[in-house]
Order: sequence, then C-alpha cells, then structure tokens
Amino acid sequence: VNASGKIAMKLGASDRLIGVVPCTDDSDIILATNKGKAIRFATKDLRVFNSRDSMGVRGIKLKEGDHVVSLSVLTNDEREFILAVTENGFGKKTSHFDYRVTNRGGKGIIGIINSPRNGNIASSFPVYEGDEIMISTNKGRVIRLAVKEIRTAGRNTQGVRIIKLSGDEKVVSAIKIDDNLI
Repeated sequence: VNASGKIAMKLGASDRLIGVVPCTDDSDIILATNKGKAIRFATKDLRVFNSRDSMGVRGIKLKEGDHVVSLSVLTNDEREFILAVTENGFGKKTSHFDYRVTNRGGKGIIGIINSPRNGNIASSFPVYEGDEIMISTNKGRVIRLAVKEIRTAGRNTQGVRIIKLSGDEKVVSAIKIDDNLI
C-alpha cells in the first residue's frame, strides 16, 4: 500500500463515505437517514465491481437536506432489533421483521418519526436484548444503557426518552458496546 493510500471508491463532490462493513450474500443491508427514513435490501442486489475507482450504486434516494447516518448489516436472526436514537434523547427498538426487504435505490420507509420533539436521527443499528449501548452528547456527557431497558415499538412511532438532556445539549452518537474488544 502506498503511503498516500489507495482509492477504494470514487466519490462525487458532495459524497462522503460513512462506513465499510463485511457482508455475505445471505445478509441484508439497512441504511438509515437523519430524517427518519430507512431502507433494507439484500446484499445480493449489489453489483460486484471490477475496479476500485468505480462510483458504486445508489442505496437510498435522499430528499433535500437528508443524509445517511448509518449503514448496518442484518444477519436475519429472529432475535435482532433495530435501535434508533434521536438527537433530542428519544429512541426505540423495533423488530427487524418490521423493515421489509425492498429494492435498493428507493425512498425508504419510516424507521422512526422525525418530529420537533425527537429532532433528527443521531444513529440507528442492529441490537439484541442482552446488548448495551453507549450514548454521547455534544456537551461531552456519556451514558451506558442496557438495550432491554428501551421499549420495543413499531417503526412508525416516536419512541420514548432514553436520555434526559439539558439546555441545548444534543445526542451526537450512539454505539453498541462490544465488551469483547476491551
């Protein structure tokens, strides 16, 4: 590898890479946007490109002002949930079965309602009941929370408060904790 790196994918002027994850032909990809939309499609619907500097294919069609906040691979385990966390501290977990498999490149479906109460979506990713998550805010506060403490709800809902924020504090990230890495 060169000291300056290698081109892995050609990006347009306004594009940015948000993630790279390994996947198999029997898994599904789910993309979530900051306006609450989500799309789920089969990895076998993706083309394999011969060149590293190709542009790739569209995953989700975005509206003006919207952008992708998360890329996840679903293993299609029946115990798997999708956790969505908003910038105003609300969230919910939803069975991955509620996210139907569609063709890539569509507008997506509602993953969590984007409202003045909720704000934009900070993060969305697959979890299991026994997992724990870490949420951090723009004021430097970090909390650890068990997924089983978060209510299960349908896709087209606002969720419940999972972190109490003060003033202009906002959630900036939420991640699943992998204790095997520590």
